Amino acid sequence: MTLAGKTAVVTGGGRGIGRAYCERLAAAGAHLAIIDLHDPSRTIQDLPGSGNKLGLAVDIGDPEQVADAAQTVLDRFGRCDIFVNNAAYMPITTLEMVTSELWRRVQAVNVEPLIHFAKAFVPGMAEAGWGRIVATGSAVTLHPQTRDLAYITSKAAVHGVVKALANELGGSGITVNAIAPTVVKTEGFAERLPEDGPSADQMMERIVSQQTITRACLPEDVAGALSWLVSNDANFVTGQIIHVDGGRTRSGA
Repeated sequence: MTLAGKTAVVTGGGRGIGRAYCERLAAAGAHLAIIDLHDPSRTIQDLPGSGNKLGLAVDIGDPEQVADAAQTVLDRFGRCDIFVNNAAYMPITTLEMVTSELWRRVQAVNVEPLIHFAKAFVPGMAEAGWGRIVATGSAVTLHPQTRDLAYITSKAAVHGVVKALANELGGSGITVNAIAPTVVKTEGFAERLPEDGPSADQMMERIVSQQTITRACLPEDVAGALSWLVSNDANFVTGQIIHVDGGRTRSGA
């Protein structure tokens, strides 16, 4: 796959799945803008490829910051060909714990940037007659975990937005899809586990036992799906939720 001459934007690209996305896109030759809550300059330095690279520290839950970031990308690169909506906020929430403020924040980070960035980048994609929008959804919508009420709801909304945008944008040569991974072995996975619950190894062992592929899902496994979706091999694929879950979906386990 070559993405030479294409510009890709990845939110939440500083680590985990987002970093794996960035490594794959950069290696394919794309110009790349990484948008992350924290300064992604160290990630930028480590990326392969000869494409131009830009790192922006942005709170994507703030629509004004999103608008500024999108304009910065357009000023620097002229357009965005590939937009990857990956950043997510995953607070532990039960019905008892959830508040209106927390609920709004989760939706503001996980769902709304997909729409706001699309509004900024779709005109250029449509003019070029080619574009890719890929969101990181989640298999958690089919395999709900406890204490994830707000997060599960937000990812179900992401899947809905993907289908709605695919319906609207297909005539412009723009595909819109989501990658729905199982729980992925990243730094963030271990960090958010409650102290009074199972360990990271125990939790991952439980998840793997529900799969047909008997190992943990790694960020590069998810990045492989992205490589295909942004390539010309996926020109006729849109409105799809691609489950990267080692076969876990097959049984509803």
